Amino acid sequence: MKRSIYYYGILCLAISANAQLLWVNEFHYDNAGADTGEFFEIAVPASFTDFASVSLSLYRGEDGTVYGTHKLSTFSLGSTLGDYSFYSKEISGVQNGAPDGFSLDQSGSIFQFLSYEGSFSATAGPAIGLSSTDIGLSQSGSTGAGSSLGMAGSGLEFSDFSWTFFSNASPGSSNSGQTFSAMPEPRETFLIAALGLIGFVLHRHYSKRNLALSPPLPSRNKCL
Repeated sequence: MKRSIYYYGILCLAISANAQLLWVNEFHYDNAGADTGEFFEIAVPASFTDFASVSLSLYRGEDGTVYGTHKLSTFSLGSTLGDYSFYSKEISGVQNGAPDGFSLDQSGSIFQFLSYEGSFSATAGPAIGLSSTDIGLSQSGSTGAGSSLGMAGSGLEFSDFSWTFFSNASPGSSNSGQTFSAMPEPRETFLIAALGLIGFVLHRHYSKRNLALSPPLPSRNKCL
């Protein structure tokens, strides 16, 4: 029982700490004819304010290097839905893949390192040494202008959604078929942390108590 409480508390802390609450939510990079309307959109908690600390880095897949960096502070605020706001920026010259990708980081700590039309390893920039995750969807020279790749589904963090093709891009607003759960209240977050702390304290307390109550082991020394 005591061990169960301990591990439950630690699990709660891990879930809270690993939740990814900031991510690339939609982008467009290729279409029929000359590329037009290329952009990236980032979903950000509405209460977030440290925009200069977050960077979107565009990666060239052929050599794993960065060919463009864009601070979140240079993105434009679009709409806000519940506890999330959507920031977008038109970025011309986004590489057309086979493969290419992008990373999202805060002060060097990686949130995402994703790619399209394959995967590759970063040789420079904030994602150096990491292998990208292919989103599994792509655009091409026959894709319609004004389309995009973005997240759909329902939830609160990146892992709750899945990549989808959209015929009509919606930079600066939530995607079609995307709904957001309410952000946990501060008291709920505190309760999760408190459960972990209580579980740890109980485990340590009972471990020491059981050790103190245990009879001493008989001596193995032999009389000479």
